[in-house]
Amino acid sequence: VGLTLRPCDGDEAERRRAHALIEETFAEHFGHVDRPYEPWLDHIDGRGLDWSLVWIASLPELGDVGVLLTRDDRTSMGWVSHLGVRREARGRGVGGFLLRHGFAAHAARGRSTVGLGVDVANETGALALYEAHGMGVHYAVVTWELAL
Repeated sequence: VGLTLRPCDGDEAERRRAHALIEETFAEHFGHVDRPYEPWLDHIDGRGLDWSLVWIASLPELGDVGVLLTRDDRTSMGWVSHLGVRREARGRGVGGFLLRHGFAAHAARGRSTVGLGVDVANETGALALYEAHGMGVHYAVVTWELAL
């Protein structure tokens, strides 16, 4: 028995687990702000989110290892809001599995395009994952920062 996937729709405990996984997997991401569950829901408009487009991935030996939160509220495309894999499970195909599942879910809804935003300096290999799955740069933004 290998990687399993379960939806977060309709179950508050699963939604809270998705939140915890996002907080953990994005903790070192540029610009990440730790948010308790309720403020996080407000930030992502989670009260209006279609939770049938959110999944948690698990491995038998590690438990919950990944999360995919997608949206279908844009005019032109489906959107990957968060795809996170716990450090100890990276490099095992979890991210690719989640990404392909998201593509299939949006295709089943009639979408021909799925987009996302990524920090190209991300050290988790996210950019390589997206490129390996056929995604390409649509436009790029350079952000400058000065720590005072």
